[in-house]
Amino acid sequence: MGQAISAVLEARTDLKWYPFPRISAQNEAQLKACNVVIEFTTPDAAPGVIRQCLELGIPVVSGTTGWHEYQLDSILSYCKQQHGTFLYATNFSIGMNITFALNRKLAEVMAGLPQFKPSVKEIHHIHKKDSPSGTAYTLMEDILSRYPSYSGFVLNADQKSLPTDKLPITAIREGDVKGYHEVMWNSGLEQISIAHEAFDRRIFAEGAVLAAMWLTRQPKGIYTMQDVLKM
Repeated sequence: MGQAISAVLEARTDLKWYPFPRISAQNEAQLKACNVVIEFTTPDAAPGVIRQCLELGIPVVSGTTGWHEYQLDSILSYCKQQHGTFLYATNFSIGMNITFALNRKLAEVMAGLPQFKPSVKEIHHIHKKDSPSGTAYTLMEDILSRYPSYSGFVLNADQKSLPTDKLPITAIREGDVKGYHEVMWNSGLEQISIAHEAFDRRIFAEGAVLAAMWLTRQPKGIYTMQDVLKM
């Protein structure tokens, strides 16, 4: 993602930008001069990088996944404490954010149709570290908040022994798949599904840059891609 974002920024003659392999005392002055930071690091590093930027009063766009399930609430609290500006998204693709909106609406409809049971499937390249993906987490969280029959999820469970109160998620790692996500609602007699497939990582990089440019024009606060795209 860092390489993809760099490629997008290199094509923008209207922007000045600087890649930070890591944040240190040696480049802190350059960091302070930034109008916004786009953070794509690792699950272990992301919370610390975000906190450091917020301490310096720099708006942050974060797209690292694999940490928000456990630490996002504390980062949001810290942002408020610092009166900072923060935007987090598990996926910056415009198409995927449209899929998120469709997923929320469909889950609301299905809350009144208990014969339909949901499941989520995601496929990514073999080098992706988190499983399920952050995008799958967003799909899952949006379903659980609207569909009261489930209290959590189960990953890659045997279909013959699925718990009745858990949302099944299937995560597959193969080849160089950029990202495939599908939500299915099955009644046993029919099935409804919505899906999104990414063919090029550039869509995530362009979305992150779009979010960063948008964030520089906003008052201090906490935002998501729903705010950027007005969904």
